[in-house]
Amino acid sequence: MMRRPVYPSTLCLLLAAAGCNGDDVGASESATETASGGTETATDSGTATATETGGSESETGDDAFGEEEEFNLRLNDTPVPPLSLEMNREQVTELFGDTSKEILLVEVDSTPLLTNSLNEIKAACGDAWKLDDDDPKHDCGQTALGQTFKGADNTWKTSAEYSLVRILTMTPANSKVDGTSIAGLQGMADFLGIGGGFAEILSESLGIPRTEEFIDTKNMVKALQTDLLATHPAIGGDGTILPVTLFDALSDLASLADKFGPAGDHPGLLDPDFETKSVVLGPDFAMTVSAESNMRLLDGVDLSVGKGYMSTVVDLIGPTYEDELEFDFEDPARFKITGVVENPTVDMRFSVNEHPTYIDSCVDDDACKENLPENLDEVKVKWPKSAWAIDPWLLEHMIVRGARYRYGERVFEKCYLGCFTAQVQIGPNDDNPDNPPGWSVFDILFNLGNPPKDQFIWELINEVAQIALHTPPYGDIPEGMGNVAFTLSEIPIGVSGSSISEAARPYLQEQASKLSDLILGDYWKNNDAVDFYYRRGADSTPYIFFVNQSDLPPGAAYNYASPGFFSCPELSPECKLSTLEIDGAGDTTHEKLYLPEGSTEVYLADDTGAVYRARFNVGSPNAAEILVRVSKKQD
Repeated sequence: MMRRPVYPSTLCLLLAAAGCNGDDVGASESATETASGGTETATDSGTATATETGGSESETGDDAFGEEEEFNLRLNDTPVPPLSLEMNREQVTELFGDTSKEILLVEVDSTPLLTNSLNEIKAACGDAWKLDDDDPKHDCGQTALGQTFKGADNTWKTSAEYSLVRILTMTPANSKVDGTSIAGLQGMADFLGIGGGFAEILSESLGIPRTEEFIDTKNMVKALQTDLLATHPAIGGDGTILPVTLFDALSDLASLADKFGPAGDHPGLLDPDFETKSVVLGPDFAMTVSAESNMRLLDGVDLSVGKGYMSTVVDLIGPTYEDELEFDFEDPARFKITGVVENPTVDMRFSVNEHPTYIDSCVDDDACKENLPENLDEVKVKWPKSAWAIDPWLLEHMIVRGARYRYGERVFEKCYLGCFTAQVQIGPNDDNPDNPPGWSVFDILFNLGNPPKDQFIWELINEVAQIALHTPPYGDIPEGMGNVAFTLSEIPIGVSGSSISEAARPYLQEQASKLSDLILGDYWKNNDAVDFYYRRGADSTPYIFFVNQSDLPPGAAYNYASPGFFSCPELSPECKLSTLEIDGAGDTTHEKLYLPEGSTEVYLADDTGAVYRARFNVGSPNAAEILVRVSKKQD
């Protein structure tokens, strides 16, 4: 039989495994052969017991088998040194490649980012709207963001962005409700001075200061999270968490434009045509990681070729017991990220679309008290044009959501100029104890000023917002043309670089198996096609293992008809010596056999069905080196 040259495993070179060598076949000086030769019988523990049968005068006869070949099988007991990597940005990118898209680096709380973005938008046209004045004195030309607003006349004055700024900065003091159902009440209250004027009535009714926005930033952020972020396939949950992968960080967040852009029916929250960018990783970025190797180089035999080598995973640490590398990302000595910018910001274009048609409020009907998002199935049937029935990522839905978050539990009642003249009721009261919180009733003598019909206060606010969006002071905007996009620059992400470095630890630890596979998952490429090998079990006792499916390359067929070691060449079940389970071996998936001191003879078949005899010589208990003589059964 011709033997091929034997070379050391490439993986051995990678891991600098001590004791990994390519010594070829030959008699071992330490392996001693007993005079008996012999066959064995099986025991329950998988131990082969040598039985004298007269050497070559065994019942099979030496003439039934061909010439023997001798091989030394050694245990490579020298520990594999830890894998240590210190990588800069380019090296991390090269190592992880596309897999970096699957590696969650950190989960960023969306609240600070949305809060900073909304505050930037609200300040785009100045901050005079915060004064107790009926004129907000908007001037979008005074800020860099406001100067990007372009309407029909190519100025900010006719832009949808400016209209949305008006909505977001509308307070009881500066409210403009012309064209809405509450406009008559404003005129009457201001003209007659009822209740201190319309601004004061609104302030008292809503329970907010005269100079505070109808929908404050906190509740508008919650609405964006619920309606825009949580409904996006790449975000989900309650919208409070933005998943940032290693790929996102390495791309300076440019990948977020596609990731959080349009997806299916969802229009996305970022404009993919704008280059989202950030500086999260500085020029001195480095990732240092150290991992214990679970790789072991094994000596084995390919029955049809000769001695071979196989690298395998010996993972005795949970939870998976199949990792090539054992990471501990929680240990600062074994994992560290440095060079993350301490106060990262992001440039992005944030966009929101409106519904193509006007959304009517559900009014003047007690049934409308059920027009709530928790009754969505019923709402879509009874009130298909309700703000709650439209796609949640549309502006009108988010406005009504934000208003409900703020006034969902609002209860208020007050009379003006005597209850017979004017009365505002919100929520349950003595006359209508069954009214739900937020349900508004404006009772005005003789319906002077055409007061609003009974409805939820958040639907009334949504009506005001819709009219304001399409009627800026300098020119109307047609329905369906109120889509907005804000180009925001250097918006603080809301998380520090040091906290990113620390927050990454548990996420990476959860993905330790994936990272292990990424770095060394293809160790099998350099394995020889051995049929059996010599290795220690979990109890440090050496066994001969017969290969199983897990030892083969991924997708390779397992063609062994009779895996295991037998005491007869017929390989019949009753003469099987090996077993799947041996106490202490730490393995239940391989056929394996313990070899006692002395000579043990077994029979086995390769993946073509050819039968072989293997005579093992073990010179001492638990020997680190044994001798095997292999011969093929003659046809």
